[in-house]
Amino acid sequence: MARAALSRRGLLAVPAALAATAASAQQSGLVQVGAQGWLFPVWDKIDGLDQAALRDTVQVITNAVTALRAGRMDVVICLIPSRKRLMRQYMPAGARYLPEVERRYALPLAEARRAGALVPDLDAHFRGVMQREPGRQLFWKTDTHWTPVGAEVAAIEVARQMREQLGMPPSSRPGTRMGELRPMTLAAGDLARYAGQRGTVGSEESWIRQILGVEGPAALLDDDTTDVTVVGTSNVQPRFGFQPVLSNQILRPVGLFWKPNNLGPYFALLEYLKSEDFRRNRPRALVWNLLEPDMVTSTSSSAWGQVAMPPATFISEIRRLVGA
Repeated sequence: MARAALSRRGLLAVPAALAATAASAQQSGLVQVGAQGWLFPVWDKIDGLDQAALRDTVQVITNAVTALRAGRMDVVICLIPSRKRLMRQYMPAGARYLPEVERRYALPLAEARRAGALVPDLDAHFRGVMQREPGRQLFWKTDTHWTPVGAEVAAIEVARQMREQLGMPPSSRPGTRMGELRPMTLAAGDLARYAGQRGTVGSEESWIRQILGVEGPAALLDDDTTDVTVVGTSNVQPRFGFQPVLSNQILRPVGLFWKPNNLGPYFALLEYLKSEDFRRNRPRALVWNLLEPDMVTSTSSSAWGQVAMPPATFISEIRRLVGA
């Protein structure tokens, strides 16, 4: 896929109704209303950092990496940076930001790499893209997810590093064929309902890459020749296009297994390892999607509800399922 095509058509439309949202609006419920229509979740804390919780979560992640690699798989972690931290210029006036919050991204990046995972620095990469091309919107204004543009930017960078560092042999099957960008409309972001503004902020637009031929996401899910699988939560759902772009860029089919983010990345990983697809077709490389704000939320946190589990249980289950 040519990067130039995205650059030529990558400028995003900003609906007038969205831009009209008052920057001075007060925090409402679980959402902070920022400048130029940006909404931010209050649960993504940038005014402090629970160092102990961060260390505990990072230990779980590194132990998981070790267990997965013992099961004869390369591990790639797609760690998505916090939109609240990256887009801080749109935060409400007076919002408090502490530099120590940078450790939420930096520490798991460094430690997962030390454990043997390939972890592209998407935080630095996104910053570079936004500096070079400020018109390219990587996150939705009223939604917790990245835009398809952000997903594509990430997939291209993850794929580049996979090609350079994993040494995968050529695949007997081609990657997903991708076409031109087409408009995508988000009718209402998931944060709008918390702010009580679902009927006032309007829709948003982004661009998403067309999928050509029969190698689309639905086909890849049933493809038993894949040797790369993406596992994660709702940022990697087919709606945003991360998987097909990754497939296109690493020149091979890519499988996908995802669960809603309220269930979390740990449950998603275990459910994949329990699946018939994994038992039938263990991948050469597993791409695990994680979110920076979740780096202070370990497996045992009540945030995961009934699927919360002690870290020791999570790691022992991985070892059992991969035969490590």
